[in-house]
Amino acid sequence: MNQKSKYLFKNLGILTISNFSSKILIFLLVPLYTNVLTTAEYGVYDLIISTVSLLFPILTLNIVDAVMRFCMDSSCSKEEIAVIGLKYILGSVVILGFCLLLVDRLNLISIINGYLLYLFLFYISYVLNQYFIQLAKGHERVKVMGVAGVLSTVVMLVSNIVFLLVLDMGLMGFFIANIFAQLIQLIYFVIALQFWKYIRFIKINKELEKEMLFYCIPLIFTVLGWWVNSAADKYIVTIICGVAANGILSVSYKIPSILQTFQGIFTQAWQISAVKEYGSEEVGRFYGRTFSYINVFMSIICSGLIVLSKPLASVLYKNDFYIAWQYVPFLLISSVLNCASGFIGPILSAKKDSKSMALSALYGSCVNIFFNFILIYFIGVQGATIATLISSYIIYFFRKKSVKEDLKIEEYWKVLLTWLLLIVQALFEIYSLMWYVELIIIFLIITMNFRVISEAIGSLKKKRVS
Repeated sequence: MNQKSKYLFKNLGILTISNFSSKILIFLLVPLYTNVLTTAEYGVYDLIISTVSLLFPILTLNIVDAVMRFCMDSSCSKEEIAVIGLKYILGSVVILGFCLLLVDRLNLISIINGYLLYLFLFYISYVLNQYFIQLAKGHERVKVMGVAGVLSTVVMLVSNIVFLLVLDMGLMGFFIANIFAQLIQLIYFVIALQFWKYIRFIKINKELEKEMLFYCIPLIFTVLGWWVNSAADKYIVTIICGVAANGILSVSYKIPSILQTFQGIFTQAWQISAVKEYGSEEVGRFYGRTFSYINVFMSIICSGLIVLSKPLASVLYKNDFYIAWQYVPFLLISSVLNCASGFIGPILSAKKDSKSMALSALYGSCVNIFFNFILIYFIGVQGATIATLISSYIIYFFRKKSVKEDLKIEEYWKVLLTWLLLIVQALFEIYSLMWYVELIIIFLIITMNFRVISEAIGSLKKKRVS
């Protein structure tokens, strides 16, 4: 196995052990959430979390992406990069604090009255953690990222049990548990990275700041595009179908979060490798081979989870939440497409082509909003999942077009046919009881991609030997 693959698999191993174990713990909390909270309460919580995700790239100018990318550039001062990034993070906190005071005084958003303080505290802990995650990634401190993830999840697990079950604090307890978990993770990052060494009262390098902003500002549209793809439907569902319907849609994302966990683990490791290896010999084939491996892996897991949608829902979704199972299949396929787009993103990042990332996200978000309004109005909540699927493919299509020869995928038709088979399987799962047809589809996907699967297994065996 060459050094490129060894480095990638090493980082994947560390992040898998930490992230997957931690995500499993959170996944097991879903029955607790759906048993303790009402559909309306969960809908409110999800809207607030989605709002924080929307405000983050706008108020910070998405500076954290520039922190990661420029830290991997040996010609740049890491201390200067850290100070510039922190400047925009703290500035965003001040701006949001002022805006929330106005919202409170003028009573502008009644649905989140009584939760503004929790929104503010969650935002602070969230943006600082995102800053430190990207800083650690830029320094290739993968082990630090892994330990931080496990630590945060263990604290969240204990906090949820204490605040929701023991103290019975309901939705407020849910917020407190999340904020406390992020706070502990934040403290660990500061200590592990010895952050005080980076922060000095130095004069900000204006040229470096301009270069970082030139890189990261277009990426605001990229982050917003992903936000629209994963969160805009919740607002539109709330408007058209009500906040309780949004609570059900939000819970339906929990099963696809299994795939998103794998995607997140891979993307974190891949982001470092893609930047590190860019420009090296035969990099296009390395990118293409890795794409094929991860796509087959994600597609097979997706197919299995589609079959298990109902059994998993019966365990995870309590009371009125059970009907969320029918929204799971299309969201699972969207996760596969998002992984494909997420794979290409770091390649564009290595090229510092933030414009292409921004445009693909812009196209996807426009398509998402258009189809959300049309489909939700005519067919209800399921329309949101179909709109998400369509926009996920649009983002992937334009990103794939942008990398051209940098991504050489052999037998590309198999990738597209695999995705088409997943869509057919999803339709059978939602609208038919012929489960045996789904098993045939799984067999077809595995058979068609058997060569890629064999190569991937062979690569892993070589790594063990080496």
